[in-house]
Amino acid sequence: MSKDIEVRQCRVLAAVERAGGVAAAARDLGIAQSTVSETLASLERVVGAALTLRRSGREAALTPAAIALMPHAHALIAASEAAGAALSGQSAGVIRLGTVESISSFLLPEPLGAFRQRWPRVDVQVSIGLCENMRQRIQRFELDAAITLETIEPGQGRNREMTQLLSPAELDLVVAPGHPLANGVASREVLREHGILLGDSAGNFSDLLRKWLGDGSGTGPEIRSAGSIEGVKRGVLGGDAVGVVASYAVREELRAGTLRQITPKDPMPPIALFLTTSHPPPWLLPLQNLFDEITTAATSANSPRRGQSIRHAKGAN
Repeated sequence: MSKDIEVRQCRVLAAVERAGGVAAAARDLGIAQSTVSETLASLERVVGAALTLRRSGREAALTPAAIALMPHAHALIAASEAAGAALSGQSAGVIRLGTVESISSFLLPEPLGAFRQRWPRVDVQVSIGLCENMRQRIQRFELDAAITLETIEPGQGRNREMTQLLSPAELDLVVAPGHPLANGVASREVLREHGILLGDSAGNFSDLLRKWLGDGSGTGPEIRSAGSIEGVKRGVLGGDAVGVVASYAVREELRAGTLRQITPKDPMPPIALFLTTSHPPPWLLPLQNLFDEITTAATSANSPRRGQSIRHAKGAN
């Protein structure tokens, strides 16, 4: 008897999870309830543990062993579907990629264009959201991969088995050309006197900047939301606020002189692009190629400056 887990067994287990019981799963799959029960029993023999808990008068519930098995079952199903589509004469499939607004708007277009030339039959569907939301969608198998921009610190809700550092990045302080701090060096004390403008004040950089700019008494700068990266750029041009954005999102404006940079006297907190994937992600070879394209673009755009080096990234999960 085979000791390998079969895709058909995973499909039945996933149907039980989705439908909430054996009978409901049988209806969804269009097969007999006895077939569902027999398939679950064969899977239990392979894994050596009970997968459903029978409850008098109610549908069977998944056991802790079944819940632990579910991510791997979903991954096997996804891999099977990917292999079948890749060998068919149809589209090679879909990559569901989640990311944050700054990456989608300013870092992804060029690598995505190069990727689509190499993999014309793979459709990349991009979703935009907050970092934590992206990770949750990965866990629910709603996304195949996510690229987020986050602080390089232990924890931060990242799963070590699923998340890896893709490329170091950097935050820039930007102001209007006529701002008194334009092209100068400013201490955190001086920066606290000015309002801080972020693309999304509900994002994870808000707390990071409050901590970095705080004076230890709980008093920090006013941090406002501009709604988007473009909103930050327009906002600093119309007032005396200091915008905080990823360096790759303002490189063109800084080159053109339409925005000016402030060099912080103290190094800003190190950040990086992180890659989170399912286990294992479908379309492994196309995905790896896309990640390589993005890493190349990020490395070029985020060359460490002002003494911030890649050593900050060591030890990041």
